Amino acid sequence: MLDPSDNGPGLVRALRRSGVPVTLLATPTFPWAACGCGFDGRVLGRLPEEGESWLKVLREIAAAGTGVLMPASDDACDFVARERARIPSVLRSFESAGSSHLELMDKARLYALADRSNIAYPATHVVTSRAEIESVGRDAAFPLLMKPALTHRWRHLFGNRRAFLVDDLRALRAVAMPAVDAGLAVLMSEYVPGPVTNIESALIIRRDDGSLPLAYTKRKLSEYPELGAGTIHETVNLPDTLELARRLLEEAGFVGLATVETKRDERTGQPVLIEANLRLSQAFDLGEAAGVDASWRLYATLAGIPVSPQPAPRQGARLVVATLEVRRVLALLVSRRLAVRQLLASYRGARSVSGFDIRDPGPILCFVRYYARRAAEKAAGALLASLLGAGGPSHLPLPASGRCAPGCRPMR
Repeated sequence: MLDPSDNGPGLVRALRRSGVPVTLLATPTFPWAACGCGFDGRVLGRLPEEGESWLKVLREIAAAGTGVLMPASDDACDFVARERARIPSVLRSFESAGSSHLELMDKARLYALADRSNIAYPATHVVTSRAEIESVGRDAAFPLLMKPALTHRWRHLFGNRRAFLVDDLRALRAVAMPAVDAGLAVLMSEYVPGPVTNIESALIIRRDDGSLPLAYTKRKLSEYPELGAGTIHETVNLPDTLELARRLLEEAGFVGLATVETKRDERTGQPVLIEANLRLSQAFDLGEAAGVDASWRLYATLAGIPVSPQPAPRQGARLVVATLEVRRVLALLVSRRLAVRQLLASYRGARSVSGFDIRDPGPILCFVRYYARRAAEKAAGALLASLLGAGGPSHLPLPASGRCAPGCRPMR
């Protein structure tokens, strides 16, 4: 497993119960993911900068025999697809230079595919220059949702906040210009109206013959930051979202694991394509909570092991993404918008806390230590800045703290 976060420990534990040995290669971003018991966990440098050292380690692993590769992040998925020819063939993967992974990861190319397939998606402009920002901004119907075409490249430069709802051209310039100046393409899309619970996903494994050894649907119950990643997920039967995802992957000739995200337009009641994630989603462990044995099905499909027909998923099963939910709750406390009764109700039916299990305390202890150290470093830095008289606004209009630029507002 390559570059895991919350999505790693649960899958490792599930495979370990089936007798599958696992080597987990983590990065310094989520070192606690490699702290569990019963597997070979290593922390390497970040991708793509340290790609050569990753290739060296993969060659060492391949010398021990046949195995499978499971990219758990966008960076890892991109790395395997681009470097597949240099990775020993005894390590099997869905990703390759000839697969459609890189096409679907790029939202601009994804929407072009959706257009050819007659799949609904937000009206979108792809922008790569300051002149195009001005042109779109003059003619656009605000508000616009701005996000990067390639999320993982954006994250390296501007942090985890990657979707901004802007009300006017001034706000659009503030959030888009740094990105295009850095050589990134950004998308300016119509905003699909509806609450966070209208954000739905189909999680699918597709073989080259079109069969689906794994297929179930879920929705978000909450997210962090606003317009960000889901913190609580719930299985729910969504046949139209599943069919949209199936059509999209079939049109792309996609083989592998995909989480196709849609948003149900509150005006029409129909799902609209938002994006496709081809890594392990942070909510992947929901497949275990729903009783469909998702981890084994992923491993067995990659390894060429036959699997029995998937049982019907348990509806209403919930998963909490611990690292994000902690931040969401703290933000609600700070803003005094925390309704305890409503918060507790959102956990009702939760069968999994992504990444954590009290029977395997290693990740929990490492997580607490890691974030305690980060908090202490941040506090020390703020104190030093105060003593030195530093301060003032950042030179970057897109601070990693998640605050919006002037004129940009998060959705409530």
